[in-house]
Amino acid sequence: MISRIDPKTRQALQAAFAVPPPSRKAEFLRSLPPLPPPAGGPLWLVRVQLRYIRKRVWLAGTAVAALCLGAGALPGWNADRAWALSALLPLGLLAAAAELGRSAPCGMAELEQACRYDLRQLVLARAWLLGLGQLPVLAAALAAAGPVWGAAAALYLLAPYLLAAWLCLWALGVCRGPEAPFACAAACVGVAVLRTALEQAPLALYAPPALWGWGAAVLLGAGLTARQARRWLAAPGVG
Repeated sequence: MISRIDPKTRQALQAAFAVPPPSRKAEFLRSLPPLPPPAGGPLWLVRVQLRYIRKRVWLAGTAVAALCLGAGALPGWNADRAWALSALLPLGLLAAAAELGRSAPCGMAELEQACRYDLRQLVLARAWLLGLGQLPVLAAALAAAGPVWGAAAALYLLAPYLLAAWLCLWALGVCRGPEAPFACAAACVGVAVLRTALEQAPLALYAPPALWGWGAAVLLGAGLTARQARRWLAAPGVG
């Protein structure tokens, strides 16, 4: 057991190891170059998040868009084959969804919370960029499916896509660790398999009365996705 140090010994140690007073401090400070103005603003935040998103995410979106356009240019492309695009879109969402929750599996949530900007601002900027990256994918799918499905192509494509988006946001809210990307993968693959199973089932999916069902599915998916996104952003340690 270590005995307590008496006051005289403590004072002697403090005097022996005391930090010497700074010399020429004012001269040193004057010699420093002026500091640049602090960066900030929405555009600066977006540029930082743009560099944060990995290139593989943009490459994956480009590959899916090119695949959709390539499929639409194939000979014999018709409505009997266009359904594959609505099963492919949820898989194209996987890279963006995993990137949106990247800080959790990488253990960076605490670091991002200590940054200059609020964590929710960082995540919103990241989600905005990833959402913009998904627009060319959806446009390519619509360009390929539109000539064979007409105006109803938007409903056929968006219904499974929004379902996958809702499930991914729900998975990111439930899984806060390295398992989050795997949960998003399971959600996207599950939606793609479900869409394929519906296509093989003896159902009149493309009959005129079925359009009401597709439209209701799109509205329900959009509402659930928006609600889940709000809950996810309100949760502590988001992202």
